[in-house]
Amino acid sequence: MKTLYSIFILLLLSGCFEHNVTINFYNKKKEHISCLRLVVFPPDEMINSTLQSLYDFDPSCPYELQASKKSGITCNSSYNAEKKALGSFPSGYIRLDVYDKYKKPYYSYYRDMSEKVTKEDVKEAFERLQKDLL
Repeated sequence: MKTLYSIFILLLLSGCFEHNVTINFYNKKKEHISCLRLVVFPPDEMINSTLQSLYDFDPSCPYELQASKKSGITCNSSYNAEKKALGSFPSGYIRLDVYDKYKKPYYSYYRDMSEKVTKEDVKEAFERLQKDLL
C-alpha cells in the first residue's frame, strides 16, 4: 500500500511540472498547406518578431495564423482550489490557430503555461505547427 501511495504522489507531482498541450485538426485529412498569413491578437511585439524570424509569412495567403498569449492569469474560484494548492493551475497560455479562407478553423495549438510566455515557448509552438501543417 505504501508503494502505491508513493507512486500516486509521484504521478501527481510530475503532472504539476508538465505543460498541457492540446492539438486539434479540424481538417480530418490533416493536409499540409503551402503558406500562412500572420495575425497577432492582441498585438504583441515579442510574438510577432519571433514568428517573423521563423517563417516567411505571405500577406496574400488564404490561410491565416492567429497567434495569442496570456500571462498572469489568476482565479479566485474555490472550484480550482485543489489545482492552485498543488501548483498546477496555469498562469497563462500560448495559442496558435489556423483558419482557412472562409474563416473556418483548420488547426489549433494550445498550451497551458505555468510561467510567463517566452520566445522559446513561441518557437516551440510554431515548430510543432510546422511539423503538423507545413
